[in-house]
Amino acid sequence: MPANLTPEFLKARERFRAAQTPREKLAALEEMLATIPKHKGTDKMQADIKRRIAKLRETEQASHKKGRRTGPDHIDREGAGQVVLVGPPNSGKSSLLAAVTNARPEIADYPFSTLIPVPGMMEFEDVAIQLIDLPPVTTEYTEPWVYSLVRQADLVLLVIDTAAATAAAEEIMLILEDHHLRLVAAASGETDARIRDVPCRIVVTKTDLAPAPPTAELAALFPVISVSATTGTGLEQLRAEVFRALNIIRIYTKLPGKPPDLTEPYTLPAGSTVHDAVIAVHREFADKLKYVRVWGSGRFPGQQVPTDHVLADKDVIEIHLA
Repeated sequence: MPANLTPEFLKARERFRAAQTPREKLAALEEMLATIPKHKGTDKMQADIKRRIAKLRETEQASHKKGRRTGPDHIDREGAGQVVLVGPPNSGKSSLLAAVTNARPEIADYPFSTLIPVPGMMEFEDVAIQLIDLPPVTTEYTEPWVYSLVRQADLVLLVIDTAAATAAAEEIMLILEDHHLRLVAAASGETDARIRDVPCRIVVTKTDLAPAPPTAELAALFPVISVSATTGTGLEQLRAEVFRALNIIRIYTKLPGKPPDLTEPYTLPAGSTVHDAVIAVHREFADKLKYVRVWGSGRFPGQQVPTDHVLADKDVIEIHLA
């Protein structure tokens, strides 16, 4: 039976996909449940919406009981990864955030216009990635909590303009190392008790105003993306490179005899197995699992694979329970 979804439901679903906070998601889901046509063709959709509402309410209640962390040194994680924008004053971080996300940070031609962390969600194909614009990092003064947000991030975008790119990049690296942070080309985990390695990419901004600096000098430090927030040059390359740097994969699901759901993938670390994906879909499924079929990384479409089978980006799995 066709779902015959109403315009009101579709608008609420779009608001849910664009929501940045659990409260916004909950409000959109409740509106989706109120506006979805009530018939047999939407039974599974209704059940899924109710499950998501229950999970969000449970999370909200738990956070109230524990005493939710607040303050500039903590931003709730959203999307497939948390990425921080680090750079000196007037490097173009805020303009970049506004160009690739739905955030509207204060943008000014004077330094230190960013005083608090400003999050936004960047879309890459069918996933959303959280970007956070941080106050500037300088040798004179940097808000102490900035380093906490860098430390917990999945990726750092070192944002510098074309004026003094190499010097600025090296200066920021030294400042971060003084605070027990080290930028690296790829994630390598903890190296000792004091230094935390954070994956990094360099983003050279304002290329519409001046030629990009010699790529070789910067590339010797980290992979480089040159962009212009004004003209849009390089922004699509930036989205793709951020996704690659996060080292994650997208996994889709399908029901037996039905087409796959390609609208909202599960995102997992690269190298994840079928077992990891089953737990991501529903933790209880692991105890009831009978077998899984995979489309993509199998030897043939729909191959039944063991639970230790390593999945690839955009694989489709079909879970069968006992």
